[in-house]
Amino acid sequence: MGNPREAPVIDRERLQELRHEIGEEDFAEVVTMFLDEMRASLQDLRNTPAMAGQDALHGLRGSALNLGFTDFADACTKAEHRAAAGQPVDVVYLDWLFSESVSSVRTDLPATVA
Repeated sequence: MGNPREAPVIDRERLQELRHEIGEEDFAEVVTMFLDEMRASLQDLRNTPAMAGQDALHGLRGSALNLGFTDFADACTKAEHRAAAGQPVDVVYLDWLFSESVSSVRTDLPATVA
């Protein structure tokens, strides 16, 4: 799942594509919406780890891909497979990787987003 000491891989081209697709004016609002939804999903998973099913993880993965969070999306895919196999999901790792991903793109985002 990657070395926890390295910064997560971010597809900055995807982030720029999103900016181009929706326009500069709406970019901050859309990114904020994605990040807020992802934070809420992760909070739900932390509060109730049994909720770490395929649907929740699939939703996180989709949002991650929209923002170019490559490593986080890969981790969600692996977690989704674990959930499908009835195995526990490392929600703490997902939460950590999400936070690291957000930190890694902070300079690419408008100041109003974080």
